[in-house]
Amino acid sequence: MASASSLGGLAGSSLLASVKSLRNSNALAALSNWHASVMGHRAMGLKLDDMIPDEGPLVSEALRRLSPAETQERLFRFKRALALSVTQSQLEEKDQISAAEDTPYLRPLLEIVEAEVATKENFDLLSSIPEQLKKRNKSS
Repeated sequence: MASASSLGGLAGSSLLASVKSLRNSNALAALSNWHASVMGHRAMGLKLDDMIPDEGPLVSEALRRLSPAETQERLFRFKRALALSVTQSQLEEKDQISAAEDTPYLRPLLEIVEAEVATKENFDLLSSIPEQLKKRNKSS
């Protein structure tokens, strides 16, 4: 992706400002809510984070870190969605997940796990202690 300076200085920075303002716009929020309702997961009683595939070590670790209550709620949502799928039906409007209820519960944990793995990988790549750390650490 081109940086603001490579796009021509002032014109590039105004383009960047436009894109940043679009991210927080009401139109984009409305489009996002429309897309989530069209996906159909809320009508089946599922949250967006329920749609994250749980294969893989990072997601498995994030799932392990869920609270017991959140794990129970997740399993309940899956069982209910499976039963609805078998009967080819949807929840009544009052029982569907609303946009306000569709809050991320797994993605924050997944981001923490990804950051921990990246930190561990970076630490494992160290072949020696950097000089800046030696100067800062009085014991070495």
